[in-house]
Amino acid sequence: MLPRLKTLLHILKSTKNWLSVLMVRYGLKQKTNAIFRSGYVLPVTKGNWKKYIYHAYFFSFLPEAKLFDDHVEFPYHSKKLAMYFGKWGFDTILEIFATDPYKDFLNVVNPKDKVVIDVGASFGDTAIYFLTRGAKKVYAFEPFPGYFHLAKKNILNNGFADYCEVINAAVGGASGEISIDPDMEDMFGIGFEPPVDGCQVPVMTLQQIIDKYDISDAFLKIDTEGFEYDIIENSSVEALRHFSDMLIEYHYGFEKLEKVLSKAGFLIIHTGPTHIYMPQYDTEEKRNMYTGHIIAKRK
Repeated sequence: MLPRLKTLLHILKSTKNWLSVLMVRYGLKQKTNAIFRSGYVLPVTKGNWKKYIYHAYFFSFLPEAKLFDDHVEFPYHSKKLAMYFGKWGFDTILEIFATDPYKDFLNVVNPKDKVVIDVGASFGDTAIYFLTRGAKKVYAFEPFPGYFHLAKKNILNNGFADYCEVINAAVGGASGEISIDPDMEDMFGIGFEPPVDGCQVPVMTLQQIIDKYDISDAFLKIDTEGFEYDIIENSSVEALRHFSDMLIEYHYGFEKLEKVLSKAGFLIIHTGPTHIYMPQYDTEEKRNMYTGHIIAKRK
């Protein structure tokens, strides 16, 4: 389906006064209040059109959702979830629970009855996603203190504390520490420059995680905005083979990861790559992302 037509359908599905909203989009009105079918009201101008579209997609996919200043409540897999996002917005929650980028992959790799190592846990959204699909236990690793505290809150408030441990740590190719500004506004990736006076967060390797949590035959999910190469390329074959299933979001092409995982005895499927330009990064190489997912199944 063409992107513009797809967006229009989400507008029609989510918004009661869609005609008034479209008049703003095409310059026939200066502003209006978008009244969503859920009852939520959002002022709309041409200047915040992108913000309105995020809301239209959200309420189109999750029509029963109730949106508040710092959290959203919605029914999901026979459970009412309350997901807190703080000052960072609901984009990640929209991605995981509404558009559900993982659903087609679960026909190949499946967390059901498995221990999940969730690297890049954000607000705890993916941990909860895997638990609603039958994961036995999730160890969720999130280095950014702001996200870590939200993840702990979301896991506890939604009744998953007995099944998920949230760890304030990064995962990398070598153990150590990383300095992170706890007041940072944006998610950090491979272009991140550690601040001199930030708080110190531990970095763990996959082998250390395997040893500490007695991991075997587990499910590995990685979404680390470019650090996935350091993690995978510096892990031994023996460590990698402690995981039966892997779901990895790559950011600079799949080839290097595919080579390492194939050598370790995994069957590989990949999506993409899709080009994304990140102007905030410090080099042209880092700015040009080629993203997609790798789905790996141990032979």
